[in-house]
Amino acid sequence: MKALLYITLIFCVISCKKEAATQEVEAETTTLQITKKDVSSLKYRQFLLDPRTVNSEEFWLKYDELRGIVSNVNQADFSFFKDNNEVLIAFIKDLKESIPEEINTPLIRARLLALETKMLKLEGIINLTNPDKKEVLLVLQDFLEAFSNLNLQINKKFEKEWQNIEKPY
Repeated sequence: MKALLYITLIFCVISCKKEAATQEVEAETTTLQITKKDVSSLKYRQFLLDPRTVNSEEFWLKYDELRGIVSNVNQADFSFFKDNNEVLIAFIKDLKESIPEEINTPLIRARLLALETKMLKLEGIINLTNPDKKEVLLVLQDFLEAFSNLNLQINKKFEKEWQNIEKPY
């Protein structure tokens, strides 16, 4: 009789472990599956860089890399942010140090600082063991807004320079 009780107890313990492990895997896969449709459904004002602002192919090479990262994020590819903290910090540092003199203004540096904050926040939340999908989408929306605001500020900088306002003396 004791043997039957022990066998039943062992059977219950083994079956509970398998069920708990299965539930963990299911929870992890459902929260991490952010699709391109989820990203495209985010509501924010998207400003693109005016083609006139880029006066040469070497305008700002790090900006082109940033645009590639944002393009990948829009395709729901977060590989740049997964377990890549050192590379991310080095990229941000290079991005800030390589600003062309023609756009190196306090307003643009402030937008870069906001973008840096959102990038680090996105990297932090993506690397959580079990992030909430809604929370990831909120942080992702903030990141995309910060990039859009950087584009808007660069456009404004050049737009003001293009205006030929004659002052009567």
